[in-house]
Amino acid sequence: MSRIMRSLASIFMIKRLSASEKRRLDIPTNDADDDKSAPLMGSSNNDSHDYMSTPKDRKYTRPFHLTCPAFISLILLSVLVGILAATLLIITNPTIKGALVPVPKKLHKPCGSTPSEARKAGCHFDVISFCWLPDACYDAELSQQFDHENKLEWYLDPNRTLPLSHQEIMTGEYTGLYVNWEYHLRHCTAMWKKMHRAVLGSGGREAIDGYIGVYEHTEHCEMMLLGDRSIEWEAINTRIAVKFPDCGV
Repeated sequence: MSRIMRSLASIFMIKRLSASEKRRLDIPTNDADDDKSAPLMGSSNNDSHDYMSTPKDRKYTRPFHLTCPAFISLILLSVLVGILAATLLIITNPTIKGALVPVPKKLHKPCGSTPSEARKAGCHFDVISFCWLPDACYDAELSQQFDHENKLEWYLDPNRTLPLSHQEIMTGEYTGLYVNWEYHLRHCTAMWKKMHRAVLGSGGREAIDGYIGVYEHTEHCEMMLLGDRSIEWEAINTRIAVKFPDCGV
């Protein structure tokens, strides 16, 4: 057993280096002789070579590639915080929010002044308002909804002797037509829907035409709705004309 222990001890025994071997490895004989055992750069003797700093003299510097990911993460975090802060500021500040929302450009008479000019310009006839409108001011979904939900009648005279078909009305060629009181009231409520949808951007339409855009039209509709309530809905008391308004207000 003692023989085995001696064999293991001989394997792990640290050999003591001689002074000459230490010099060849640039290891000082002791800490007190560090400066003496390392010749200055530029000095020359047969046994010396260029000065190499010992591990004790070296300052440990962490490789850059280890800190680079942390640096990039810090930058990305700063950018993210900045974006979130800016978004919150825009949402909570109506002045900034309003300044960043693009205002629809006003188009002056984009559909011309006749049905033929309107068709050439790619405009649409809106049965709600009897206006020829460009894409930017035409709410197709609301117009179709109004047309399907309301079975209205149009006449060339107030006595209902010269009615027009739905197909004739939708050509946008007839103006100065007589309609009943129900149409007038439904026209007003549909116009308010259109303005509200424009504010919300529903259907991609953010502009309204110059006919309903004027405040006087809203006042007129208020008077019609809150005025004489004894008028029968079937009464022919309203005349409507085809219009070619501006787009945008």
